[in-house]
Amino acid sequence: MLTPKPTLYQLEGGIQHYAWGHRGAIPQMLGIGNPHDQPHAEYWMGAHADMPSLLIDPSNSLSMRLDEAIGKSPETLLGKAVCSELGNRLPFLFKVLAAAQPLSIQVHPSKDQARQGYAAEMAQGRNLDPATRLFSDDNHKPEIIIALEPFYGLCGFRPWQDIKEAFLKIPQWAILLDELGDDSASTRKLYERVMRLEDLQLESMLAPAIEQLRRLHNQSPFKPSDPAFWFLRASDCLPAEHPWDRGLFSVFMLNLICLQPGESIFIPSGILHAYLQGVGMELMANSNNVLRGGLTPKHMDVDALLKHIDYQSTQTHFIKPSQSTSTNPWSCYAVPAREFECQHLNTQALPVDLDIQSQGPEIWFMNQDQGEASQLSLAGQSPIDMRQGQAVFISAGTRLGARIAAGVSLYRALVPLST
Repeated sequence: MLTPKPTLYQLEGGIQHYAWGHRGAIPQMLGIGNPHDQPHAEYWMGAHADMPSLLIDPSNSLSMRLDEAIGKSPETLLGKAVCSELGNRLPFLFKVLAAAQPLSIQVHPSKDQARQGYAAEMAQGRNLDPATRLFSDDNHKPEIIIALEPFYGLCGFRPWQDIKEAFLKIPQWAILLDELGDDSASTRKLYERVMRLEDLQLESMLAPAIEQLRRLHNQSPFKPSDPAFWFLRASDCLPAEHPWDRGLFSVFMLNLICLQPGESIFIPSGILHAYLQGVGMELMANSNNVLRGGLTPKHMDVDALLKHIDYQSTQTHFIKPSQSTSTNPWSCYAVPAREFECQHLNTQALPVDLDIQSQGPEIWFMNQDQGEASQLSLAGQSPIDMRQGQAVFISAGTRLGARIAAGVSLYRALVPLST
């Protein structure tokens, strides 16, 4: 069995086969097959209990689950500063996300909400149905998504006048605006109203809307820059036995975003959102807490959802990375989260030599290369090769040398510690 020590490890992540996942993007990136044509939605790199990665010592091939290794020697792998400030667990969870169809409309709880919700559910013990759990852990889940290709999503509520105009264009929806003024509370009132509609009301409002928009689309196809395009796409992805999903209203209530490669958006707790299509690098606090608001067959607790939505804060947080320089080749996506920071290295035409002294735990993932291996090495040890689709874990206090080959795209997850 592996004995944790301050060093460089190979990291073997796990794949989540959620129904909305792309069938080709992640297998191609990882260099693996997909003989059963399964959706590959997310590639997880981290220590979350739902899918912990495997830590492998390249010097002897001994391995251990990352969460177990951290539990055995937290300060060795995370460092004293991280353990003191953020606890004895890896603060972040790193993913490749590949969406072929819309994910559920969702929101993530704040840290206090997660602690209270998780404690309340744990108190129920065996009486709690796992399928109806809302809190899989006691942590919040702020996150950043960085596009690797054009990436579409919904994030935060649109200005009220834009929402009102969209609803007035669908005759059956105008009644939903009754007794709503033009004040700041109208968005909340309308969203609560559509989320509490009875099933028969949903059918009477959604069926004609789908028919109307389908007819217009057949006459002149909507473009992906139009919410109607995603309304129809989401409708097409719903199961035949549940075609009237209240999450469809959110497509016209939330901001439609399209990130180009390298662009990113940060999503804090309380912001309603959904990813629609595309491949990206996702980094978040170490949590899997999700409260859903539709476009999913999974359990949805409307009352709990509504309690966790933030209507007042800034609804979209686009993050512009810092520019790499001759002395610092990494571009940095700095976010207002204590647990994580994402950095990107693009070597383009020439290789880059690195000399790294890790302050806390780091995970590196190479999403692209040109066929030539990069080399990572520790003093007095033979270098290890790193290629596209591979990840490494670097424990706190490790001095690492690296030669990153030309044409490489490398993402780095770390804890932003002051030195």
